[in-house]
Amino acid sequence: MKTSITRQNNGTAYSSFRMAIIPGALLLILTCGRIYAAVSDPGKGGTGPIKSDIEQVNKMYAWAFMKGDSSLLLSCYTPDACLMPANSPSLCGRDGLLLFYRAAYYRMGMRNITFTSGGLYGQTDDFVTEQGTYEMFDADNKSVGKGKFLVLWKKTAEGWKMFRDMFNSDAPPHAMK
Repeated sequence: MKTSITRQNNGTAYSSFRMAIIPGALLLILTCGRIYAAVSDPGKGGTGPIKSDIEQVNKMYAWAFMKGDSSLLLSCYTPDACLMPANSPSLCGRDGLLLFYRAAYYRMGMRNITFTSGGLYGQTDDFVTEQGTYEMFDADNKSVGKGKFLVLWKKTAEGWKMFRDMFNSDAPPHAMK
């Protein structure tokens, strides 16, 4: 179906169809952009208190290594949690979490870790996903590694806990060095 030309302005033709559709499309784009910003911005859409709760758990995680207390690390996770490190099988439950803690604490010498949240996504009443980066430090506060993570947080009776924790290093693989 052809659209008829209704007017000309300085030699440029405009169709009545285009003149009617452009303002509607612009409004739709602006509305969708605002909805996306409200959902994806951790400071909007009601994630503020959740972000604060998660920051507290992340601090407790760091304290587990500073104090040498694996029970603090365990308290950051649900009982059925799984760690999913790169190039390794999943480590699930209390035994898997303790295996990870011992390797990080005793073999790597990790004594502190900092987390930088890049945002919270997909919030429901029971779950939210956090994306971010981390840096690990030894007893002399020397960096021993940096990387990125995705954590699926689960709301429990005790508050937000890590349910699935996936992370990998920013260091190049050994074969690429």
